[in-house]
Amino acid sequence: MYNEELKIYHSSYIRNARAIGVLWAIFTICFGIINLVVFIQPFWIGDSKDTPMTGHFGLYRYCLGRGLTQTLQCEGRLDDFTTIPSDAFKAATFFVGFSFLMILICIICMLLFFCVHAEKVYKICMWLQIVSALCMFLACVIYPAGWDNSLVAGLCANGAEKYQQGECTIRWAYILAIIGIFDAAILAALAFFLADRQEKLAFASHGLINGGPAGYGMGDRAASISGRSIGSKRSFQPAPLAPEPTEAYNYHAEPMPLDRRTYQSKRRGSGAGSQISSSGAFYL
Repeated sequence: MYNEELKIYHSSYIRNARAIGVLWAIFTICFGIINLVVFIQPFWIGDSKDTPMTGHFGLYRYCLGRGLTQTLQCEGRLDDFTTIPSDAFKAATFFVGFSFLMILICIICMLLFFCVHAEKVYKICMWLQIVSALCMFLACVIYPAGWDNSLVAGLCANGAEKYQQGECTIRWAYILAIIGIFDAAILAALAFFLADRQEKLAFASHGLINGGPAGYGMGDRAASISGRSIGSKRSFQPAPLAPEPTEAYNYHAEPMPLDRRTYQSKRRGSGAGSQISSSGAFYL
């Protein structure tokens, strides 16, 4: 009965772990897409109705309105860091790019599920996601230090300085980057949780292979997961033996003749099918 309960618990455990693992993989891919969009799109800060011109800035690329028509002209190239207007923007570009690289490696590592134990894959991805979240956090903290650049000040007018955007507004890419920090941190915590579940799942599987309730070692630990100590040994006490007769018994002697009356009187007096005398001999 205990073995059946353990099998039911084991199958339910596998279904839940797989469902959570699939969701974790999907959200990891979504975070990779968010990271790429944040890295490419030049919409971290931009103009407002109070700015003297139109334009917006990203990590390495920026667009400013030129001429009377305020036609946007975009500049900044990823392969030439000298075109990036601020050192703070350069550092933020590096950290966001490294964050995307870490999450890309994490997505590639998911292929290891087919050849490596899932616990190890989750732990590798957990550390990659922690590094990715840390890099994204550093980028979001460093980026406002470049708002004192002359190009940014020309767009944002008076009051634009380090960590002060002046008349400009925070755009959706910057907000998405901040959300990505929490997303990566939650994914890393979920990967740690899944790795721990995979370890317990391995113990439960080993316990079933070793015979469930009758197993030892790993089977005992697997049984303890379900809240029952079903792997413990059962103690059996041997049946009490009859005491040794005080006198040697002659197996070759003739049996003692008993008449019917004596037999019935002894049976009524005993009150049972058999009785052991004080000397240790058996009477019928």
